[in-house]
Order: sequence, then C-alpha cells, then structure tokens
Amino acid sequence: MGCRFKLDKSPLNLQVQAGFFLWFCLLLALFAVPRAQAAVVEITAVFSPDPTNPNVNEFINTTPNSGLCLTFPSMCKPPLYSIRLGVEPTTQYAIPANPSSLRDSAMFKVPADTRTVQVTSPSGQTAEVAFSITAFSATIRTNPYVNTITSVNSGPFLAHDALWGQNWSYFAAAPCTLGAQMTAPSYVDADFFWFTPVQQACGKLPKFEIPWLRLRNTSVAYRMTTPDPLSMESGTYVGSITYSIGPNGDFDFGDNLTTSVTEVTFNLSLDVQHTLKFQFPANYNRISLYPAGGWQQWLDRGRRPEALAASQAFNIWASTPLSVELQCEYTEASQCGIRNPAGHTVTVDTRITLPNGLRDASSQPVNRYLLTTTPTIFSPSHYVDNGAATLQFNVERDQVASMIADHSGSTYRGTITVIFDSELH
Repeated sequence: MGCRFKLDKSPLNLQVQAGFFLWFCLLLALFAVPRAQAAVVEITAVFSPDPTNPNVNEFINTTPNSGLCLTFPSMCKPPLYSIRLGVEPTTQYAIPANPSSLRDSAMFKVPADTRTVQVTSPSGQTAEVAFSITAFSATIRTNPYVNTITSVNSGPFLAHDALWGQNWSYFAAAPCTLGAQMTAPSYVDADFFWFTPVQQACGKLPKFEIPWLRLRNTSVAYRMTTPDPLSMESGTYVGSITYSIGPNGDFDFGDNLTTSVTEVTFNLSLDVQHTLKFQFPANYNRISLYPAGGWQQWLDRGRRPEALAASQAFNIWASTPLSVELQCEYTEASQCGIRNPAGHTVTVDTRITLPNGLRDASSQPVNRYLLTTTPTIFSPSHYVDNGAATLQFNVERDQVASMIADHSGSTYRGTITVIFDSELH
C-alpha cells in the first residue's frame, strides 16, 4: 500500500509532517501483515454409570460425525467415524508425472504419536488424557477430470487406477492401511479413508501430470485414552491441544499442497455424570438399642446384658468416591454418644458395612468400619448399582455396665447424623 502526502515549505513543518506520515505508513504496513489462521475441532465425551455394565468405566464418544463419514454414513460403519478437520490443501503447481519426491505429489502426514492433554474441572481438579490421530480421510478432486488427464473413459475406477497405479478409494499406500473401502470414485472425485498407525507420510505418485489437485472434506479419527472416570469428580473437564499445519508441521501435506490455515486446535470436553444415591426404609431415622435376643431373656436370667446393638440396612448406588462422617448431638472423643436425663453419657460405636465395589483407603472391603467425626473416604472400584449396605450401632460391655449399675431404669437418647458427601476437596 502506498502513502502520498503534501509537505509545507517550512523546515519545521517538514520535519513534523514527515515524521507523522512515516509513522502512519508503518501503521498501515503492520495492519497489512497477514495473521495466522486456525481451525477448531470440538470433541466431546461423557461418562454416566451404566447399570447393565457396572464394570465398564469408560467415557463414551459423543462427538457428532462430520467430514467423510457424514457424507458417506453407509461406508463408515461403527466403530469407524470421522471429524472434519476444516482445511482443504490445494496444489501450488502442477504435479508432474512420476515425480521424484512424494512431497511434490498428493500426500499427508498426521500426528499419530500419543500426546498428553491436561483437562480441568470447574473446581480445578485436573486429569490427563492421552490423544493421538488414528486415521485420515478426504476427497481427491482434480482439474481437469481424471478421464481427461488419463484419456481413460471406460469407467472412473479404471481411470483412477491409470492415474495412480492403484486408486485411493480401495488401496492404501504404506505405512497407512485401508480403514474403509469407499464408494467407487467418479471422474471428478476419489474418496478415501486410511488408518495412520505411525507418524509417517502416506500418498501416491501419479503416472500423468496433474495440473491442479485439492484435498476436500479432510477429516480425521482419533484415539483418546481417558483416566478412570470413577476417580474424577462430577462436572465437565475441558482442555485443548494445538497442532501446526504446513510443510514439516504436525499435519504435513508436503511442499506442493498448501492451505491458508496454519494450525488446528482440538478442544476436549469430558462430561462426568456420577451417581450417588441412597435408599432407606420407612422410619429409618428412629433406632432402638437392644441386647442380643431382646431385654426379656436378660430379665428372665437375671444377668446383665453384654452389649446393646441395633442395625439399619439401606441400599446405595455409587460411581464416585464419597466421604462419610458423624455429626453428634453428644460427642464422646471423636464418636457420638447417648445421654440420660441425669447427664450420664455413653459412647455408641457407629460402624458401616458397604457393598463390594466400595473400598477403603487401603483398597480393602468395608466391613463394620468404625466411623468418627473425621471424614473417611471410600472409593468405588466399579459402579455400585443398588448395593446392600448396613449401619451398626453398638454400646459395648463396659458402657452397659455403668448404665445398669448406676442408672438403671433411665432412658438414654441422642441424635447421630451420618453424613455422606461426594464433594471431596
């Protein structure tokens, strides 16, 4: 862009105006510098416990199909899928017949190596995801049509065979392998879907000169190895990874095929939808402590009860770690107690038994675990679906002795609150 200006004859004005217009021209030059363009790919996955498969702790890919598999859904039967990349590399110059270098022809190399992406929840908890590109697909379009380039008019399949030796739709070039056998190519286009097991260039060398070529509808498949969702809190974890595009970049289309897009960012969104549910029977909130066999047999025998006990069964559904703690009306050390009108307090041992699949900090089964006012964390090894659990309340022998010896006939009461919390920090 040129800059024209008129200067006053005064030397002072000449200096000031020249400085101003020089700055103005530099500003225009800065605005004229082209900015790098980027493509963005959104990837989503969700974990929600499946009661029919409680041992399957995996995220499910919820990213909609786009790219080639959206265009040809019958050719991409599950588990094949494609995600549109958002670039259309185009030749800068004609591809010569039998070129000496694949970089002058139609080629691609993708980031098949595994890279680590950190994802973060709304509360700041982080997890690591292993991410890699596992397949590349596109539509090859030439100008003029393939039959014009090769003078083969006996069908698109034979025309593409003549141009490339073996057409892209049915035959992959090593080290890539065929992912899906696409529809028969037309004279205009050839569609292909190749797996990319290693991070090396794949492509073909034409037998005839190709004046112009473009990779349309470019798309990829990926592998995303996620952490165990049972160790993650509920919420949406987000993170991203950016790859360069261009010669010798992460996505490399050689020296001939170029695109104005210089990088692509994959935004990862992992939605963790945990289940934590409890089911107690009616009137569960009133517990009476009795000796084994009831009071009558102790009265008939004239013996002092060894202990007082009660239990409360309940059911639990859990796919997330949880903490359990006591909140006491009457606290005895780190446990709860019950008290009579005279103020005498005895300790009640509150214990919990959880179903298989919920473990303590030592990965041991939870069987009559003594609860306290300090939170204890229990973690699932798999999704617990409608598991049987029990709370046990016990007043031990020495405590019962003091109740009977010194406070016989009185009533002891107290509120013990068991708190289950999945919000761990």
